[in-house]
Amino acid sequence: MPHTLLQRRLLLGATCLALLPLPAAGQTLKAGAPILTSPANGGTLTDRNPTLSLQNAQGTYVDAVLIHRFEVYDAARQTLMQAGTVIQGDGQTQFMVTASLDFATTYWWRARAELEGEAGPWSATFSFVTPDAPAPPAPPSAPLSFTDVSTSSGIAPSVLGGHGVMFADTAGNGSPDLYITMNFDVPQPELFFVNNGTGTFTEMAAARGVDDFDVGSHGAAFADLDNDGDYDLPNGATGEFGAPNNIFRNNGQGFFSDATPASMAARAEGTRGLVTFDMDRDGDLDIFSVSGFLGDDDPGGERNELYRNDGNFQFTAITSGAAHDARAGQGVTDTDYDGDGDIDLIAGNGTGRLVVLRNDIGTFTQVTAAGLGIDRDAASGITMADIDTDGDQDMLLVNEDAGGEQIGHLFRNNGGTFTRIQDFTGIAGFMGGFADLDNDQDLDLVFAGDNVCYLNDGAGNFSQGPAIPTAGIDDPRAVAFADIDGDGDLDFAIGAKRSSNWLVRNNVSGSNWLKVILVSPQGQLGAFGAKVAIYPDGMVGASMIGMREARSNNGYIAQDDPTLHFGLGSITAVTIIVTFLDGSVRTVTGVTANQTVTVQ
Repeated sequence: MPHTLLQRRLLLGATCLALLPLPAAGQTLKAGAPILTSPANGGTLTDRNPTLSLQNAQGTYVDAVLIHRFEVYDAARQTLMQAGTVIQGDGQTQFMVTASLDFATTYWWRARAELEGEAGPWSATFSFVTPDAPAPPAPPSAPLSFTDVSTSSGIAPSVLGGHGVMFADTAGNGSPDLYITMNFDVPQPELFFVNNGTGTFTEMAAARGVDDFDVGSHGAAFADLDNDGDYDLPNGATGEFGAPNNIFRNNGQGFFSDATPASMAARAEGTRGLVTFDMDRDGDLDIFSVSGFLGDDDPGGERNELYRNDGNFQFTAITSGAAHDARAGQGVTDTDYDGDGDIDLIAGNGTGRLVVLRNDIGTFTQVTAAGLGIDRDAASGITMADIDTDGDQDMLLVNEDAGGEQIGHLFRNNGGTFTRIQDFTGIAGFMGGFADLDNDQDLDLVFAGDNVCYLNDGAGNFSQGPAIPTAGIDDPRAVAFADIDGDGDLDFAIGAKRSSNWLVRNNVSGSNWLKVILVSPQGQLGAFGAKVAIYPDGMVGASMIGMREARSNNGYIAQDDPTLHFGLGSITAVTIIVTFLDGSVRTVTGVTANQTVTVQ
């Protein structure tokens, strides 16, 4: 039988056919069936395009060079995926599968000998399983580092006198704006930097109605005072000549008008820290401000301001009680330190003991700090955060040491009492702020104006991390966090009195994140006082990833963006549990990473 033409031709089948299997043709070639060798029957592959191998079929009477036909089928759909022929090799013949096979799918294959239109018997049918689809590529990863964007962002150079820093999305467009309170030697306006949506800002305090040109300011807070879904702005007044605090109503899209009530216009204290919080759990935000900066050594007649919200921007001044009379000075933080569901107040005291005001549905009692295990004080700032993810609020105090240098004291919350666990020396600024800088599920630490950050090991122990570019900053005061450019990591602003204010961009990437906007049952944007816990989705008994307490101010006159940020590490989906201040609970499951969600 002539074979010269066959030996010259190499027939490679590469045609993908969408046909049902044809019935096997009758045997017409006097030859045996080939024996399939690899891949092994039923094996799982590491490649979607395997090379199929067999032992050659043998002619019964004539030692001929045979052609081998291969066929590959989708087992579930019984669809022919590829067929082709190859001239036999030396003892074995191989055929490469070039069809586009799916991942994690079972395929059948078989072969037979052919020669000049005659066909031998089919082999046994083998199966193989293609590999699972590979995990999606990780997002581009960059280590934690920081860039000074003060000038390129548009917030510097600026006039001297920066103190408080407050972030909030005042226009409802998803980009947090930045308010900086100003106070120096002469009356001057505040600065309001409107976010252009790209992490750059335009100063528009006068154009938006919040320049507040008076004796200067320290404390302020964005807050939804009328439960209409946007952030209004109470602003404290400071200065030797005295002036009343103000309230600016957000009329929509971040434009404001003065809505100061008569009760507030009648007072002219030297306001420092200011918070908005629902002291009586009636669904609206009340206002507390610290008068003076010394504390115990402030003038004897000086008293704090406390206002109950009566609705429609009407407030009643509370002129007695522990919150009104406490000898506080500098910053104040609103927090449920004892976990009883009421929002308490903790304030600095530059010349006396730390002021702890325990709340019982609007009635305040001043608690001795030492009785809570707090053996240090705060001349300026108190910051609360759950540093060990156990569901309660731990405490950071910033004070001055015997030489007048700033020092930080970190306390672990034991369920309403505290234990000092770490001190920080050689720091800068009037406060420290907590944020998950590297999106690894725990809260890290930045002191205002310091040239390093401190990274959390997950258990609330901190060690020095990457450098922060702060060369040239002078007399830094407060630090607040927000994702200014929408890339999923937290950037931060620093108020500085004797230099331009500062803005630092976070360059980290590669881990997942989530941002949560809260709306209370009463319609209050931000839902101050709510507690948010997140867990890996669908994992019963899994440990909590993170817990945040929605609040007005931290440390020394600083407000983080009320849109809460969680680093998720490699977690891709979570369950969110929100406990609102009125006791109602909302659970949202199946929330995927790397997005902003609203829980209301």
